[in-house]
Amino acid sequence: MKRKRVTCLLVVIAILAASFLVMDWLLFFRCGAVEQCLVGGSAYQNVAKFAVTVIAALVVFLIGKDCLSSRDRTFLQAAFVMAVCADFCMKIVSGYALVGIGFFMAVQTLLIVRHTRRNDGDNSFPRILCIPFGAGLLAAALAVSGVFSGPKLPIVAAYGVFVICSLIAACGASQKGFFPAGNARQIKWGMILFFCCDVCVGVSGLVSADHSVQEVVATVAHNLVWMFYTPALVLLALSGYRQDA
Repeated sequence: MKRKRVTCLLVVIAILAASFLVMDWLLFFRCGAVEQCLVGGSAYQNVAKFAVTVIAALVVFLIGKDCLSSRDRTFLQAAFVMAVCADFCMKIVSGYALVGIGFFMAVQTLLIVRHTRRNDGDNSFPRILCIPFGAGLLAAALAVSGVFSGPKLPIVAAYGVFVICSLIAACGASQKGFFPAGNARQIKWGMILFFCCDVCVGVSGLVSADHSVQEVVATVAHNLVWMFYTPALVLLALSGYRQDA
């Protein structure tokens, strides 16, 4: 019964993803890179994308006894709660993008802790977290000191450090011995896709919009974000299930 419920949720994710991806590209071909036109025609896509994150979180909360361990399930569920909060800030409410990035930093912190554990009783602090935490403190200091015209650039740069460290941790998960081979592969490819998604976010947000070619590059990168992010969410959600579940 649980397998059927999870399968149904994954089918709904696939349908929603197909719909908003098609609409994203149709909107692009209709509007070009005109931001006002793109924003005005993205209401459905924003809701559908947020719904995908919520449904992926439901998949995680259905794990129950089919988890690798109760602690692993807790880390994954906490990470997906943070992802839902992040995407709510990004897709549903306006003006809270930086708050959303803060939630994504929490997502990556939880995933790093999860993916660096050597056994279920491992309570050690992952040393790799010192790097993004240091970057976060530096970004906060730069934002407060007014070195940059606003907080966006240092915060985005700090998040870049978080996601790179999370990718490194995910790629090394198979060597830690806690995750079975199948789950480790899902973690690795889930974070590779997550990283590609964030690269596209960075390109779409930081490319200068004062040239038509750059505007097109930014818009195409924006449309690629959820092509990577959706399967990343699915793979990470499924990585919490025992392969024989």
